[in-house]
Amino acid sequence: MVSIVLSIIVVCGLLIIFSRPRRRDGLAPEGGSRIKNLLAVAMVKSGVKRRPDWQSISLADSRVPVPEGVDENQYNDSFVFHGSDAHGNTILTRLGFRGGGREAEVWFWGVFGGKRFANDNRHVALTGDADPSVIEAADLRYERVAEGTWRITFTGTLDGADASVDLTWSADAAMYCSADHMDAKSTALAMAEMPWSREYFERISSEKQVRIEQGGFLKGQVTAGGEVFDVDMRGIRDHSWGKRDWTFLNRYTWNVLALDKPLDVLGIGVKYLAVSLVDYGDSFRRLASGWLAGDEGVLPVSFATDLMEIGGDGVIPERFTVKFRVPGSSVMTLEMDRHQPEMPWLMQDGNFEVNEAWCGITLDGRSGMGLSEFGYAAGRGYHRPFEEEGE
Repeated sequence: MVSIVLSIIVVCGLLIIFSRPRRRDGLAPEGGSRIKNLLAVAMVKSGVKRRPDWQSISLADSRVPVPEGVDENQYNDSFVFHGSDAHGNTILTRLGFRGGGREAEVWFWGVFGGKRFANDNRHVALTGDADPSVIEAADLRYERVAEGTWRITFTGTLDGADASVDLTWSADAAMYCSADHMDAKSTALAMAEMPWSREYFERISSEKQVRIEQGGFLKGQVTAGGEVFDVDMRGIRDHSWGKRDWTFLNRYTWNVLALDKPLDVLGIGVKYLAVSLVDYGDSFRRLASGWLAGDEGVLPVSFATDLMEIGGDGVIPERFTVKFRVPGSSVMTLEMDRHQPEMPWLMQDGNFEVNEAWCGITLDGRSGMGLSEFGYAAGRGYHRPFEEEGE
């Protein structure tokens, strides 16, 4: 009799260990079996403890050389500054250094009064004697002038016409760093959803990258098309470095936002946030990331709406909803309203498209604005049309 009871207990225990729990809030990722989830959490936490020096927030303000063991042809060292205002005006500029610093992806675009301006020289080769400490290419320059303050200058052409830019970005919230703040449990559950093999672990171990983001003010002037535009915006700066192969991505959405008034979340007066949902191909099919930040600190986005519910048909939606949680919070609701004109960028010989537009938002009833970016891989069954109601 005792042996039968013990056998039943063992069988029940095994069924529980190898069963797959379901999330009650309906958010992703859900993970795999209980034992697989536990193993994934242990591996992610072990990786965090053993991360190399180049994955440090201390490198947030400078160019980061290609780390040892990383293929320089797939290495990305990218700087972004963005701002938006309540009137539908927005700016995004990016310098992405590739190929071991021998080439740069150069972006500067803005929308003022419903008219879009974009730079013409977007992919440039850099000379071998270029100073690696200078963040500059094709007459676009980012210069750190003080702690938390950057100057952005550009002299070139926007849509074929002479233009000049002189902007200042100033920090206004705590800084997010993926290496320090990303939720280990969320990453582990995204890993546990995938089929495991030796090849799988070799692939994800080679895809290390770091991202810092911080909310702030963007102010100054843009002269374009014979007009002068005064800039008084709020947005984020972003610096990411590590392996970046756009063709590994199926698709994603990245939303960087500023609230009109702070919203209290777990004791932090949130002023800025980023919510990103990623289908990273054979590495992570449902990865949720991002952050909420104010003066008091940073909270990581842990779980969110399944990306297949947002643009899963390959059409970039005008309006969509993202539900998400940070550790210890209830489910939060982010309503997005994406407006024309959008800005497309083609990456890696046209194999991937990044499409951006201004957006208005509400977060649990609190209004704000920002930038909504969608990325789609070519040849993966998706197309890019941006459709508004009535069109």
